[in-house]
Amino acid sequence: MSNDCDLSFQQKSLFQQGYQTYTPQELKQLEWGLRFTPAVCSSITAAALYFQQPYVLFVVAFLGMYAFFFPAGHPMDLIYNHIVRPMFGAVQLPENPFQRRVACFAAGIMNTAAAVLFLIEMPMAAIAVGITLLVLQAIVITTHFCTLSWMYEGLMRMLGLWDVPVDMDTARMLHRHGALVVDVRSQNEYAADTIDGTVNLPLENLADNISEFEGKSCLLFCRTGARSQIALAKLRKQGLEGVHDLGDMSKVRELIAGTA
Repeated sequence: MSNDCDLSFQQKSLFQQGYQTYTPQELKQLEWGLRFTPAVCSSITAAALYFQQPYVLFVVAFLGMYAFFFPAGHPMDLIYNHIVRPMFGAVQLPENPFQRRVACFAAGIMNTAAAVLFLIEMPMAAIAVGITLLVLQAIVITTHFCTLSWMYEGLMRMLGLWDVPVDMDTARMLHRHGALVVDVRSQNEYAADTIDGTVNLPLENLADNISEFEGKSCLLFCRTGARSQIALAKLRKQGLEGVHDLGDMSKVRELIAGTA
């Protein structure tokens, strides 16, 4: 069953970029604003490539590298927050998470490479590098899918440093010792498809229900496992260590069936 609270592909891509403590509604509000900075930077890059202006490319490269070290300091983000955003009543852009800043830094490197290639009189190579960057940025602008963030997630998973749902053996052990099985879907979704032995604490209301998790072991789940990851990040940010991501509904059905 589809629901407005499910994450769209664009919202999942933002989650992959590091926006992991935002609800689907908050991500939806950020979707258009987060396009502003890459759109402006890629426009400047395109103009610099067309007119073969290496020093303009150096300026754009500096902006990306500067943003890596200052999460809330990207000049284009500041322009959006203080000039563009008030004109449309949009929400303010937050600090850039690590994955997005790495992508900015990588774009800075590619702009620098294109600029250097122009200076050493290799214009075709410079244009090739620049066009590659523009294609990657066009994908980010239109879909929010960031190739570098995707690669970063893959690397972290390989190294075992990425938050993944708890394995079933651990989930069974926690459940046997009294862990709550918490459905973070909306109340309407829960009412339409309730799983016995679970409680419903919607993701959108987590801030009002922190006390429900204190001093307890909890297994979080939702329809696809996306919202449970967001819930886990939000609760861990509150200092709660006893919460675990169980994943999607198939996992909780397996868990309940195995302990029935």
